[in-house]
Amino acid sequence: MCSLLDKIPNNSLALPLNMLWNMLKIRMLLLLIIFLFNVAYCPAQIYKLGDSSLLNSLMENDDFFKPYLNDAEKYEIQIIYTQIDRDSQQRPTFTQYSYQLDSKRFFNPASLVKWPLILLGMEKVNNLNRDYGTTIYNKVEFTGNPDSIANIKTDYLAPDKTPRLANYIKEMILVSDNDAYNRMYDFLGQEYINKRLLEMGYDSIRVMLRFDNSNREQNRTTPSVQFYNDKDSLIYKQPAATNPVQLSNPLGAIIKGGRDYSYFNNVPLQDVNDMMLYVFFRDVAPINKRFNLTEKDYELLYKYTAMYPRESEFPLFKKNKRKYPVHLKKYLYYGKNSVLPDLPGLKIHNMVGESHGTLSDVAYFVNTKTGIEFMLSAVINTCDGKITPANYHYKDIGQPFLRKLGRTIYEYEMQRRKH
Repeated sequence: MCSLLDKIPNNSLALPLNMLWNMLKIRMLLLLIIFLFNVAYCPAQIYKLGDSSLLNSLMENDDFFKPYLNDAEKYEIQIIYTQIDRDSQQRPTFTQYSYQLDSKRFFNPASLVKWPLILLGMEKVNNLNRDYGTTIYNKVEFTGNPDSIANIKTDYLAPDKTPRLANYIKEMILVSDNDAYNRMYDFLGQEYINKRLLEMGYDSIRVMLRFDNSNREQNRTTPSVQFYNDKDSLIYKQPAATNPVQLSNPLGAIIKGGRDYSYFNNVPLQDVNDMMLYVFFRDVAPINKRFNLTEKDYELLYKYTAMYPRESEFPLFKKNKRKYPVHLKKYLYYGKNSVLPDLPGLKIHNMVGESHGTLSDVAYFVNTKTGIEFMLSAVINTCDGKITPANYHYKDIGQPFLRKLGRTIYEYEMQRRKH
């Protein structure tokens, strides 16, 4: 670009005025293109980086954390704490603190992968809407083939049993339902998911598998998907597809606890933390990291990420209190503990992961009564030895840690002086 600018002559006075004006417009246009390119693809750091010792000191001052800190490598703990300060016009600034944050260290993201797929699913439907009138509220059906899944024409969790992407999104958010994730995976397709995330600059994310018994080849294949309008007329049919490329974990060959994770999903904690922040603070998101979402999409996300299963329109979530307890997904602060009372005014918008002994939670805390507002993301490995359920220590190691961490940061926020 610089060479193009250099071609505009400096001895412009010798040229006719109309030619001078045209060259000036070209120069201004090129400068505008350079500026827009930098905004879109070379975004300024939206976070200020805080003193890395803050999280250490907060945990070191509490005896509860000592066993975790003494064995931090074993537990593979990673934490991101983001302070949110607002000026007199309510414009936010963000200061990020981290503990052992490492995008090159693999952890099983489990259901954290549902968050990018929810956003991608909403975006893809909106893109199709221009030509086909599709919405996430349309009835959808999945037609299987020998290399993929059987026919899916019913959603047994939905109030009316009708499969709709909106219901699948709510089910993923409210109770982290795996079948709902599989249907979104089938709608998006392995190739589309990873190409789109790469375009957005998420080059360390790989989404390669459903949460079922599909093998590596079957995960590359997705079925035909049909959308129907309110009159039950077909408005869009997406053909079955197969990713021609065999994907693998960007971190290379990974063996943990006797398990091969070389072809597992990979989602760095920083990436899913950022995706959460960009939904709630969309104006600060770099242009290339903004999903094409509607206002109605945002309203759904804001509402359901903070909702408890019992508060939803899904009858099964209300009836089966043992399977869907009050604090089913609020690991940070409540630790999946239904006995703890709700804190007045507190809303925790979050997504969690739980699999193979690893627990994770990415959350945006906001209390409208006290003005407290921050983000907290954390992951901990509770598996002691070989990857097998007998070695998972969710209840005695993982959940207590996340619950205490969330409360420690919340209490710190209560006394922190806002900038």
